[in-house]
Amino acid sequence: MNNQIYTNHNIEKLISVRLNQDFETQIDEAAKVISEIESVDSYSAYLKVQNRLKNKGKYRLLFSSLSRIAAVLFIPLLIAYGVLLDRQLNFKKIQQFAVQEITSPSGVRSQVILPDGSNVWLNAESTIKFKVPFDQKSRDVSISGEAFFNVQKNPNVPFIVRTGNINIKVLGTKFNYRAFKDEKDIEIVLAEGKVSLNTDGEKRENEIIMKSGDRAVFDKASNHTKVTNENIEKYIAWHDGKLVFDETPMPEVAAQISRWFGVDIVIADSKINNYRITTTFENESLHQILELLRLSSPIEIKYIQAKINKSNQIQTKSKVIFSKKN
Repeated sequence: MNNQIYTNHNIEKLISVRLNQDFETQIDEAAKVISEIESVDSYSAYLKVQNRLKNKGKYRLLFSSLSRIAAVLFIPLLIAYGVLLDRQLNFKKIQQFAVQEITSPSGVRSQVILPDGSNVWLNAESTIKFKVPFDQKSRDVSISGEAFFNVQKNPNVPFIVRTGNINIKVLGTKFNYRAFKDEKDIEIVLAEGKVSLNTDGEKRENEIIMKSGDRAVFDKASNHTKVTNENIEKYIAWHDGKLVFDETPMPEVAAQISRWFGVDIVIADSKINNYRITTTFENESLHQILELLRLSSPIEIKYIQAKINKSNQIQTKSKVIFSKKN
């Protein structure tokens, strides 16, 4: 700051000017204070003050005067502090609205660690969105596709999964959530703990409390939810690297294999849709699975290798055609 000694005349003049300043002028002076704060040599200033204090009598009247006019002189510093504080608060607000979006593409499964330490296994063709950091009142995520959650317990901050009007509220639990856009149902499978399922946004009247082993299926068209308690292994095994089929209709088998390996599967004969498959695949390659399906069912399988489009250099997906054996 400026090095100057204030005489009684200078102080009186400063007070007169300060009292007649408009607010905009005070703001300008505060800005100068802010710009000079970083350039202050605090150590040198301290030595000067200490040296002057040795002559107490000379400065006694000055300190007495300063005690009466401190409020007037302090105005720019007070405004400067307010400006700096506002900048910090605005920075914190900006941080709270950062949104993270993670997508697991076709043929790929991912594991995500959320800001609170919760683990999420993201299936192929699935997306999760969440704030970084989480809000202080709730830990909100939104899902498109399928994910398995292992949620860290925090009784004071509920964990909420949202998809449209479907909300799942938990404190700490393990569950699978399936909500692909091209499927007619949304499926929630609870492996451990309890969850509150609300099928109408924030309204409490449609709340369903699920317990371990429950499977809830919400029909998007009818807005009806059916809850059953059953063996849920086949619904959650995918996050452990397994494909489990238990009397599974052929169209669903084809859809799961398609996402799992990132290939297009075409069912050429509608009669195949009536077939049901019961088997478990773990660590098998696509070709091994297709060969096992061919040998164990009346299905003929044709595999078409992926190609690169010469015009745009984009690689197409491999294609698998299911047809009925003659």
